[in-house]
Amino acid sequence: MTLLEQYFDCMRRGDPVALADLFHKDGVLHDASWTRVGEDTIHLSGKMAIEMMFHHKFGFNGGPFSIHSVKYVGDNTVWYFITYHDHVVPVTAFLSETDENGKIKRLNIYPL
Repeated sequence: MTLLEQYFDCMRRGDPVALADLFHKDGVLHDASWTRVGEDTIHLSGKMAIEMMFHHKFGFNGGPFSIHSVKYVGDNTVWYFITYHDHVVPVTAFLSETDENGKIKRLNIYPL
């Protein structure tokens, strides 16, 4: 399974520990898709921050996020729809950088 496939698997299962483990210890997650539902962009640096944020978001969301119509565009880009608070948001994710051990160093997510 590719890193992006593993990321979406963790998002669908609502597993913040496994999701954070995909990231390098200093990995960055930049997610601007939240702006489509009136929330601030999420910019996290570090595996611990990523795990804590998803632990909170999965709890606040009532569980895993609904993700559908995933279309992989090469190994490092994916288009999909995600549901935030009853709002469906079209999104693209770019896996910008990985480390020598196959961990995510930077993942950028933007609304379409």
